[in-house]
Amino acid sequence: MRATLVVLGILLAKTAYVLSIRKKVTLENLRNAYPDLSQREIETIAKKAFRNLGIVFAEMLYLRFAGRRAIASHTKVSNPELFDKALSQGNGLIVIAGHFANWEWLALGGALILKKNFAVVRKNIQTSFTERFLEKMRIRTGNTLVNSADIRKMYRILGSGGCIALLADQAAPGESTRVPFFGRDVPTFEGPARLALRTRAPILFAECLRAERGEYHISFQEIPFEDLQGDSPENIHELTLRHTKLLESIIRKHPDQWLWQHRRWKYI
Repeated sequence: MRATLVVLGILLAKTAYVLSIRKKVTLENLRNAYPDLSQREIETIAKKAFRNLGIVFAEMLYLRFAGRRAIASHTKVSNPELFDKALSQGNGLIVIAGHFANWEWLALGGALILKKNFAVVRKNIQTSFTERFLEKMRIRTGNTLVNSADIRKMYRILGSGGCIALLADQAAPGESTRVPFFGRDVPTFEGPARLALRTRAPILFAECLRAERGEYHISFQEIPFEDLQGDSPENIHELTLRHTKLLESIIRKHPDQWLWQHRRWKYI
């Protein structure tokens, strides 16, 4: 079933590209991020990025109904010991990631392999058919959902030794701290840095890559902040800068697996 869905997803992605659905935004983002690349090179990355997004949409249908063993069998975690060590410190754990490869598979498959459920932070979206579908998909293996405005609940989760997972690469409100991202200062969500600095919960960046056979390879990198004490604006900016730099370095290595269709630089 997965293979058939992926083929359909790729076909839909090609159609979206031909019909210029989010194509202009994608090409503009890539030109700004890679000013030294030719137009042909930019378009090549854009087509692959649309293909990636088509696979993501197709696999959302698969993840909604697939068995746990099937999901886990296509998920590999290279350094689970780093995750376990961070969690054992007793302050909870913050795992951040970007819209890379399939971020939904990262949350479901990662939790199954690590045998630790995530409290996944989501935007406060009004109830709709799509949102209800996504909610059922995201919680079916034991993960829970936390609205992004429910800060108290996040503190409670960390205080009880839980693990919060969130995506930190979308456009933040214009008044948020600004850090360089592909050479331009952009407003970036302060939540991960603020939570970590206040609770001393360690932060791990989860890198998720899709391999040729459809497996997802997950690896963790620690974002150190022992030198930062207190949640001053300067410390929030510095810690936000650190995880944004890491995100950019990963995107530069695998640009075709990131979500270029999003208007990340709209508040410049």
